[in-house]
Amino acid sequence: MASSTSRDLPWQPIFTIERSGRKEVTVYGIVALVEGLANAEQSISAVRPITVLGDTSYQLWSRSLLKPWQLIQHLHILKNNYPALTDEHLALFMASHSAEPRHIEMLEEIIAITGAAEDKLKCPPAAPLSSETRDSIGDGEKARRRYHNCSGKHISYLSAIKAEGNNPDNYLLESEVHHVRLRKILAELVQRPLDSLLSTTDGCQLPNYALSVYEMAYLYQSLLSPRPVSFVDEQIQPCAASYSQLGQLMHQYPRAISGGGRVDYRLISQDLFGPTAAPVVAKEGADGLLGVGIGPCERYANGLGLCIKLSSGFDNRHMELIVKEVLKKLQLIGPRKEMRKIPREVKTDHIKTHFHFKVV
Repeated sequence: MASSTSRDLPWQPIFTIERSGRKEVTVYGIVALVEGLANAEQSISAVRPITVLGDTSYQLWSRSLLKPWQLIQHLHILKNNYPALTDEHLALFMASHSAEPRHIEMLEEIIAITGAAEDKLKCPPAAPLSSETRDSIGDGEKARRRYHNCSGKHISYLSAIKAEGNNPDNYLLESEVHHVRLRKILAELVQRPLDSLLSTTDGCQLPNYALSVYEMAYLYQSLLSPRPVSFVDEQIQPCAASYSQLGQLMHQYPRAISGGGRVDYRLISQDLFGPTAAPVVAKEGADGLLGVGIGPCERYANGLGLCIKLSSGFDNRHMELIVKEVLKKLQLIGPRKEMRKIPREVKTDHIKTHFHFKVV
């Protein structure tokens, strides 16, 4: 059987760990880091690359990195029809939540406000990621649709469909109006023909679309960008007014969109590397994706966007190492006091980490 060569794959080495001069670990993937440009309209032409590694034009399934744009296509509908929804509820609609007790409490509050019942959700039943919730249910209902990490997103779809008077039984169909709006929004933002957006079925059963790592880096830059968004297509023009709220919600309620101990939550809350020189939003995606938006600051007046794809799937330690190196090279974090003291007799200077990308 013929074996693949590195030229057949979009991945490149991101970093290598050596022990006493011999390679021990090499992590492969794709990295795109983009910077916003001054005096530019909000579109993919409004950024320039400052770091690229691997084939950043390779189209990947966007998975949960898509959630802010899945929300924006009906955010104005939810706000107009359910004024009792709080900002924290709106943040949960972008969640890959851990089914922590507060997540479940918010889902109950949303159901009471919108009337979008759990038995109408079409995400698969799942066990909660939260150990606290697992312990509280004991031997009871271990798998429920509300425990699925995408249940907040699904309830947002049901609530918006109910407000529009459409059939909730059809909300997974790609032909439905909310998916049409989403495709139009993505096509305008990344400046691609509508029919170029490849589609699949995500793990939560909603349609998902393929975007390049470079395009996803741009989309995350746009979340905290000072540039306003406008859409030409009349069907999605009403979505533009709420666009800037996406990044604000993610930054204000990181626990609502993720969960304790998760990389994206710890990045936004500045628990991972200490204070950053700019506001940060982040979102984990299945199978090794991370999107990061960095707001305007003294060094980068129009913000930055970062997308990382690990070829081997999500690994917290590997992702943290890469993000830390990027933020250090951008001079957005300083040295952090070592919390864990290593005894002087423990030898570590024979272990070296080499990163294979530069920030220019």
